[in-house]
Amino acid sequence: MKVEDVQNIMKKYGLAWETQDAKLILECFTEDGIYQESPLSKPYKGHKEIKNFWEKIVIKETSRIRFDLKRCYVSKDGETGFAEWECRNIQDFEEHHMVGIMVLKMEGNRISYLNEYWNTKITDQ
Repeated sequence: MKVEDVQNIMKKYGLAWETQDAKLILECFTEDGIYQESPLSKPYKGHKEIKNFWEKIVIKETSRIRFDLKRCYVSKDGETGFAEWECRNIQDFEEHHMVGIMVLKMEGNRISYLNEYWNTKITDQ
């Protein structure tokens, strides 16, 4: 894995988030990919679980999503990628400012494992 691989998949991931496109998010993951939305949450395994989570949370509970990819890195051994990001969105009629990092593994040009670490602050609109 190279930094460009992480940048490319994270740009696609960001576009899927902003457009709330469940089909596009699944294109980011391998068929049996694992999406862990936060370190303490239950991991979603495979396209069916990822799609169900995405439709329930991203599509139904958020709006006006703006994703901004920051710096990307790859471990020395090339096995693990890291992506810093920032996002603003609306949930429950409040604007949320999120900042986080994604830790990921890839097979080819798709994510096989992704774990997000993030923090959110409700902001004044």
